[in-house]
Amino acid sequence: MTVYLKDAIKGGLSAKASAVYVALLEAGVALPPKALILRTKLHRQYVYDALRELKDRRLVVTEGQGHRIKYVAGSPEKLLQEAEKARLDAHDAVHELMKLYDRSPAGVVEIIRGREAAMEYDLRSVQEAEDGDPLDIIGGGGLRWVHMVGKEFEEKWGRIGKAKHIKLRYIGTEEEKRYNREESPLENESRAIPGIGDIVTVVIRKESMHFCIYEPEVMYVFVKNKDAVKSQRALFEVLWTAAK
Repeated sequence: MTVYLKDAIKGGLSAKASAVYVALLEAGVALPPKALILRTKLHRQYVYDALRELKDRRLVVTEGQGHRIKYVAGSPEKLLQEAEKARLDAHDAVHELMKLYDRSPAGVVEIIRGREAAMEYDLRSVQEAEDGDPLDIIGGGGLRWVHMVGKEFEEKWGRIGKAKHIKLRYIGTEEEKRYNREESPLENESRAIPGIGDIVTVVIRKESMHFCIYEPEVMYVFVKNKDAVKSQRALFEVLWTAAK
């Protein structure tokens, strides 16, 4: 089932939805929410959130109604197909950004590759930020960043950002919204948009912007253009209004 769990996460499921889906696969029979809470050891609300996500993705089938409702795992074939699609989409995203890089004048687009270089930039950017600077993120891949940098780095980054009163607004998944509100070391406002992807994250600072790609390799793509920054910020405001 470890393979299914990895494929579930690659396929775009949240960690909670992945855990519930694997529990259903292991059971092989219909289970009520109470049984899933016991099997996964997740909070009751997380299990219900996960079941809603799985229903939206058509990965579970329901039996019964009301208090007698039970859930059965759908075929993992669809999940495996989505995992492969996510991998190919990530590859295509990298390829398209590289074409942009090849066509751009020197200095307009810059690229950072690799985990260490990305972490070095993230730390430097918060250290050099001015008091009260805005940080707007169109996410979906925020938890990939959390896994990439590790808890110690995240806490250090958060302490510096908090001391500088960085104003973080984040648009992502329901799972990311919950994480930001309950576990992130940096004070933030977070909202969610159903179905938001997690391949490319857009980070918009006061005078710059960049794309964060985590698969098939860690890559930050910086676009140094005032109009690009302005347009991405306008897009953020539209999404922020629509998000919940």
